[in-house]
Amino acid sequence: MSNEKKKVEQESGNPNIPYGPSQLPWGKQVPKGADITAPIEDPIKVYPQVPPPDVKGDFPTIDYKLFEIPPTGLTEEQRTKALAALKDFAETQASRFTGYQVNENQKYSPRLSWLLDMHTNNVGDPFQTGLFTLNTKFCERAVLDYFAALWNNDWPHHDDTPAESYPDRYWGYVLSMGSTEANIYGLFNARDYLKGRALIEDPGTEPPEKKFMLADPLPDPGNPNAYTPIVFYSQDTHYSVVKAVRILELTTFYQEGNAKFPGECPITENGEWPEEVPSHNVDKDESGKDNPLSGTIKVSDLKKLVHFFVERGYPVLIVLNFGSTWKSAYDDVPAVNHVLKDFGKEFPWLWNRIVRYDPAKPQLVDERRGFWVHIDGALGASYMPFIEMAYNQGKIDKMGPIFDFRNEAVMSICCSMHKWFGAPWPGAVYLTKTTYQLRPPTTPSYIGSADTTLGGSRNAFSAVVFWDYLSRYSYQDSVNDVLETEKVGAYLEQSLKELEKELQKKFGREVDLWIARSTLALAVRFRLVNPTISYKYTVDSERLWVPISKTEQQERSYSHVFCMQSVTKKLVDELMEDIRKASETDWHNAFPEWDGDQPNPGPTKPITPPVRARDTYRVLVPHKGRGLGSFVHPSKRK
Repeated sequence: MSNEKKKVEQESGNPNIPYGPSQLPWGKQVPKGADITAPIEDPIKVYPQVPPPDVKGDFPTIDYKLFEIPPTGLTEEQRTKALAALKDFAETQASRFTGYQVNENQKYSPRLSWLLDMHTNNVGDPFQTGLFTLNTKFCERAVLDYFAALWNNDWPHHDDTPAESYPDRYWGYVLSMGSTEANIYGLFNARDYLKGRALIEDPGTEPPEKKFMLADPLPDPGNPNAYTPIVFYSQDTHYSVVKAVRILELTTFYQEGNAKFPGECPITENGEWPEEVPSHNVDKDESGKDNPLSGTIKVSDLKKLVHFFVERGYPVLIVLNFGSTWKSAYDDVPAVNHVLKDFGKEFPWLWNRIVRYDPAKPQLVDERRGFWVHIDGALGASYMPFIEMAYNQGKIDKMGPIFDFRNEAVMSICCSMHKWFGAPWPGAVYLTKTTYQLRPPTTPSYIGSADTTLGGSRNAFSAVVFWDYLSRYSYQDSVNDVLETEKVGAYLEQSLKELEKELQKKFGREVDLWIARSTLALAVRFRLVNPTISYKYTVDSERLWVPISKTEQQERSYSHVFCMQSVTKKLVDELMEDIRKASETDWHNAFPEWDGDQPNPGPTKPITPPVRARDTYRVLVPHKGRGLGSFVHPSKRK
């Protein structure tokens, strides 16, 4: 084919490519007068196969042509066939789903399916009914009150009363996305708060719904860094936090350190800045004993880093994890709270600083903190309160750190509703206090409600789903559920250890399944399993550099299982049985020596201090792990 012909085809597509359930040529299905493009390639040959080609076994197969939508649409018979294939696939995968923070026990359709036949919308602020009357904000408010109580915030919210009258009352909303939206919103609020921005009312402005204007503070003549917030987050932080930092153009300690203080990092031997705050990343010590802190932020390093920047007048924005994505670890929030209280003695402005806006109006000031602590509790913030209740009842011998608003330094918290509780689609809850909330810049007259949320239109169905779940389960029901999942997690961990001993007895001491579980974690980590087992049980995987001694680290590919409510001991037994069968003649049949074109384990290298960045404003952008999935997609594995 000539280059000119290829160019024309790239621009207009190929109308002879078969498309749709009947696989008729695209061009013959386009009605007269439709100015549309034809496919350049056959999507069936381009898109991933389901299941991947290297997966062995009897699994439902998705024939993609059944789902292609040609210009003619599909007949009722074709749609029925496609939906039957979808149902078979989805029910099969859901029945053995183990690798992600998702509860597959869903029981909503008998009560709520009627809501699928109408449009509901919680546009605007949840505490204002607004003009869009077909909303479920009364359900949303009940859900928010539930979490305000659970997370020790003052409630109910008072919308018609100035924030000064009820500064510690909560404000929040149910999000249409998961905790990614909550992290973006939380950091957005934190950024403007720490930058000193305020929404100033101008009574003379017309129309009245546009009477607010965004005002920046007056420069602090004694501190050029007063309104440059510096962000801190750990190596185990979810990728959505990094995304939020990029979207909001926030500055990390790594960027500012390299740009203005090269070679002065207080936590490294050579003074170079790490890209993120170090985590405890050793699963076991040299004696083989489990490290209960694995996956949590190193508070001692965070303390030194924060002090370095606070000492130079910077406000700080700290993101802590509570139920991290890979290890399900819980950062020590009370320890960070103590650090900030201690710093307040040396730097009083951290807890109370005056922000000024207009030299002609000295009374126009605001009192704010010089820090913001956001808790990304996507999983743990919905689960761990009931572990604490179980501990207080004497039903479990340990509890996690207290993460909620009992810590005075905590200013916002979020959790995902589709994870521990379970929902048919992503959703989340975000809470802060009214005293930290920046009021809306406009009150759009066409919705009749303040524009306080990140999105405009918001999913009103989610609020009903969450209300339905919470209304069906008492606190004690949830306590019983978390105790059961803790038992399943311990059962899986012990089952893997027993399997490891069996395989060592059969194949030698070289067998090491790298089994690890952080304290009270729902996640159990172990050596990468083969693609068939990974696909059958939707086992997540990630490739990591893991310390194997005080001086060396090794690149390894891991799998993990999240023991959510839908993961039972019976399902664990089925998983273990499949691993045993695959290991009958060679343990590497279950635990492959290669992850795609990467050996597993991979190479070792010395643990060395960070190297100075060439680009001082570079930000690490996770493109694997951190909740993004495996290092090598199962379809690409050998």
